[in-house]
Amino acid sequence: MITDARSRIVYVNRSFTRVTGYTLREVSGKTPRLLHSGRQAAAFYAHLWKRINASGRWQGEIWNRRKNGEIYPEWLSITAVRSSTGKVENYLAIFSDITLRKREQQELYDLATHDALTRLPNRFFFSERFRHALARAKRDGHLVGLLYLDLDRFKPVNDSLGHKCGDRLLQAVAGRIKRSVREGDTIARLGGDEFAVILEHLSRPRDAAATARKLLHALARPVLLDGHKATVTASIGIAVYPLDGDDVEILFKRADSAMYRAKTERSNDYQFWGGPSLSARRQARSRSRRAPMAER
Repeated sequence: MITDARSRIVYVNRSFTRVTGYTLREVSGKTPRLLHSGRQAAAFYAHLWKRINASGRWQGEIWNRRKNGEIYPEWLSITAVRSSTGKVENYLAIFSDITLRKREQQELYDLATHDALTRLPNRFFFSERFRHALARAKRDGHLVGLLYLDLDRFKPVNDSLGHKCGDRLLQAVAGRIKRSVREGDTIARLGGDEFAVILEHLSRPRDAAATARKLLHALARPVLLDGHKATVTASIGIAVYPLDGDDVEILFKRADSAMYRAKTERSNDYQFWGGPSLSARRQARSRSRRAPMAER
């Protein structure tokens, strides 16, 4: 695309028409503003023109809009063309549609950071999210809960119905976890039949327990796999920042330890690190209800 010194379009080639959908007749005399996507703020264009005026050139990534309304990314280079006296006579813009490149980059990023089966964040990406969550909590002064989930009786289902059914069961579990937590909470598949959830902006530890109970209820419902009803439950360990630690690795270990105790004492249960399990609290309440009034 070539414009005059006042940025009015005087020429575009066939590639411009193929990418944008506009012909020379449609854009002649107009400015490149008709391509603006709205994704860049006025400050972006102010900086762009500041660079061109200072050095005569700018290049970078920008989002523009095709004639059909579709927004697409492009790599753009703009050069000021000057006369022998140094006066700007034209601007020459050369760009390429980088939609495919951006898509490939996103796919590679997803492969590196997400579990291929459930499309949830993997352990590495989850740990990074957890570090950021702890940094925000330290700055803002709120609690963060870490829920560490391990499925009970997954191996018998996987062995008896086959790995394909086992994979579908894990996908169903991932979906139920998503629907049981808040939209802003981070969920991950750590590997095998282990999952984790970051609960930010908690006002008290029992808020994490409420989410754990919701998860236990959701995961205990049967899943239909090739005509077979498969039932798994979960054991959940809970660690809370900063009460149980202020480091990602420490909180992971303590949530894992709490999960193991929940699984050992009774499946389909949750337990805080260093605190009583769900089953222990139920038993205590049951004993309290059975006790004579004098003992109470």
